[in-house]
Amino acid sequence: MRRSKAPSMRQAVKREADPVEDPQSSCSWPSISLPSEWGSSKGSESLGPRELKAGENPLKESRIFHVLWRNQTTRKHKTWTGNGTLVVTGSIVTLKDDTGEVVDTMTVFKQRDFKENDQLQVGTRDVEIQEEIKTLEECVTQRKLEIATWCQKIDALNGHSDTSPPPAPSAPFRSHVLKKIKREGNFMGVENPSTWGSPESSIQMDTSPHVGTAPCLSNELEWGINRKTSAEKENPATSGFTRAEYLCFLAPAALQESIFLFLAEYIKKSRVDPSFIDEMVQVVCDHPVLLKTLFKNTDSMELMQVLEPKLPPWPEMGLYDSAKFEFVHAMLDNLVLERKEKCCILANSQDCLRLVIGYCQSYDIDHAQLDSPQKISVFNSTEKPMVGLALTSNLPEINSLRCKHLIIYNHNAREEATQLLALEETDTKEYTLITSGGGPEELQFYRRLGLITDNDSLGDLQNYGGKLMPSTIYELATWNKIEPPFSNNFLEESSISDSLDCLQLVYSRKMIAKLK
Repeated sequence: MRRSKAPSMRQAVKREADPVEDPQSSCSWPSISLPSEWGSSKGSESLGPRELKAGENPLKESRIFHVLWRNQTTRKHKTWTGNGTLVVTGSIVTLKDDTGEVVDTMTVFKQRDFKENDQLQVGTRDVEIQEEIKTLEECVTQRKLEIATWCQKIDALNGHSDTSPPPAPSAPFRSHVLKKIKREGNFMGVENPSTWGSPESSIQMDTSPHVGTAPCLSNELEWGINRKTSAEKENPATSGFTRAEYLCFLAPAALQESIFLFLAEYIKKSRVDPSFIDEMVQVVCDHPVLLKTLFKNTDSMELMQVLEPKLPPWPEMGLYDSAKFEFVHAMLDNLVLERKEKCCILANSQDCLRLVIGYCQSYDIDHAQLDSPQKISVFNSTEKPMVGLALTSNLPEINSLRCKHLIIYNHNAREEATQLLALEETDTKEYTLITSGGGPEELQFYRRLGLITDNDSLGDLQNYGGKLMPSTIYELATWNKIEPPFSNNFLEESSISDSLDCLQLVYSRKMIAKLK
């Protein structure tokens, strides 16, 4: 059921169930002997970007950065036009697009230290700096990506399908930038974060993952399962605040399911370290694009080399290739853009947060990484809609967060939520994300609850491949179970977006912290 046309509606089709095989390129890459290059006054631009010559090092006299850029506009609602690079050579700054073609240039008369997240104007373009390219290997791979992108565009102009080759395994990888999908509708512009302030005090809580029992707090608070009366809602100081928890079981995306099935077959034929399979499964559940980060593990090189040709090109992976990220982007659109509220994401991995940061940057959503007490304090005090991002590794240094909506990206970070939140100071809704469908992450979640006693991660995959494990084998007796179709009342009460097709099942419970 849909309450309204949420601002997250996009002209998009989710990936088909089968993984995309490596396509064969319909145009050959330019020879290394080509004399011309994008942005030069020599030769024809129709030849496109050239490969780097032997011994050529673009970093010898220049610094090069990955950037996001757009044309300057007076429109209130701005989006980035695309990705590119910024080349700083002496006093000359050159902006290039994703094919390496020069978009604009400027002369810097004053020495400037360019760094990540800087925003500047280059000619008639707005630019935001991402990571710096620091090695010759990264330069070579970046040029190959530019050539591949140029080939893809030439193919599109000639009426051919997308045939760009995937990046090499050693490609510099920007996990925080997913393929963008054009929005429909209008959104309110959001200001940049203000200067961060001073810390606030914290509270101590028992963080053990009990099921069916309320968490034990300090003597200042006690928990009850009672609902608030209208009088209590008007005077929360006398009744305490509500903590509403939602365990959100999400059907895996088509790409995630394909990878799980591949792994299930692979481990039948090859010996693989179970701990690495656990890590790989977790990465796939977070987002398959993060598999790129596992190439640094030499022990997994053989498996990754077999798996990569069965995946779409890394740059083509998008918002709907992870059930968790589909949930996150729909909720950010619903809460921050539409309802003008604050929302916080808690994750175990900085890579997961980079994905969210990339989404916020792409769609001009105000956001801040909450990695110090000062930033927590300012986040608490601001009234404007924005996204806060918190890492569990920064606890307990960061705590006392006041936020009405907390999305727990990794289910095993759920216990840390009680350390992070100031539960005695505001009503809070917590959404714990679990990739389900009888998959390995769902079973790991049940293990954390003590409902499964073994730790057979390889068996989880084999059972998943054989479709032997039902998606809801265990019931949580002290929780309310809500199944689709979800009523308008439930969606409104929980603030869960009504555009989430991947939401299979929700367990919920509410508790009230009563002041003694």
